[in-house]
Amino acid sequence: MTKSFLGSKLWTVVGLIAVGGLLRVAVDWRLLGRSLSYPDRPITSPDWYQPQQKVTGVGPQSPPLAKAETTEIPPASLQTALEFAEAQNSVALLVMHRDRLVLEQYWQGHQAADLVNSMSMVKTLLALLIGVAIDEGHLTSIQEPVSTYLPEWANDPRSDITIADLLYMQSGLRNDDRTDTLRSDLVKLYGGSDTQKLALGIPLEGKPGEAFDYNNVNSQLLSLVLERATGESFGDYLSYRLWQPLGAGDGFLWLDRPGGHAKPFCCFFATASDWVRLGQMLLHGGQVDNTQVIPSEWIDQMRQESPLEPTFGLHVWLKARTNAYPQVNYASSAPFAAADTFYLDGRHHQRVYIIPSEELVIVRIGEDPPAWNDAVIVNAIVEGLRERQGN
Repeated sequence: MTKSFLGSKLWTVVGLIAVGGLLRVAVDWRLLGRSLSYPDRPITSPDWYQPQQKVTGVGPQSPPLAKAETTEIPPASLQTALEFAEAQNSVALLVMHRDRLVLEQYWQGHQAADLVNSMSMVKTLLALLIGVAIDEGHLTSIQEPVSTYLPEWANDPRSDITIADLLYMQSGLRNDDRTDTLRSDLVKLYGGSDTQKLALGIPLEGKPGEAFDYNNVNSQLLSLVLERATGESFGDYLSYRLWQPLGAGDGFLWLDRPGGHAKPFCCFFATASDWVRLGQMLLHGGQVDNTQVIPSEWIDQMRQESPLEPTFGLHVWLKARTNAYPQVNYASSAPFAAADTFYLDGRHHQRVYIIPSEELVIVRIGEDPPAWNDAVIVNAIVEGLRERQGN
């Protein structure tokens, strides 16, 4: 998210305050303050995001990942990946092959123990926890109407929206995702002080299940469904059902206000190596050290194409977003060399790529890149491996 995402120039903010005073409209002072102080480096400035909720892992810092002494990945392929990552304003690039770390590089003063903002990669964690809640019996299925858990919508056209509609980004809810005004839904959702009230108040603009529309409100509502179904906060459920079993270190969520709600459409902070752990769990069908953390059937279901958008599953991305897919933001010059690649995507191109056929997990963390291309790092490594193996 750039400086303009939350905000605006000082005079615009001053003008909004003045208009609010004249019209006696309530002003969200927390939103205004955040818009003025939003960091230039939103991925690597964790202290700015206040207040926070700790997500307890196995301790302040998780155990080190197993490292390989040698690798089948050609040095030239790793060098291509390193040079591209560095040129794209990255702070970390990690590559795990056959359960061993073969590359771990940091830039710009970033350290292995530093926490970074996942942005929208946390959406996939949310989807994983929906699967856990179904497995535990808190939710019946993704075909349930969300009004079962959101009684505010019981006598409302939005009562037809299902959990699947939220997961597949096909709810039909208004998607005001402008980033250049404090009046947009997205800016208020991101920087405001009452995400629950805002999300519950978003109106229906289309029929559920008829159009793919990547809308952050869907994820915020999904987290509210999860909390009401389980009786636990998103942060606690994340900690006990996923983060601790993963063997990850402590992380934190950004809250809308003290004692308020997390923002599971964005803004979970963890280390790059803990995102590798998450990728490894997905690579192994939900297992960590022979313990089934996430039902394998649920991960398989997450990886099935949306009925309306072939690049998207249940809050996870399935294909390189080339110009062959007009509904999604172009991010790749070519398809992935490995057709089974799937990945987590966060704003400014935070990435966790999982490539089961090649036993690979690749994590890129960084600030806003000048010319991102999903095909470069992944395909350099996969094609190098295949050449070395004679495939």
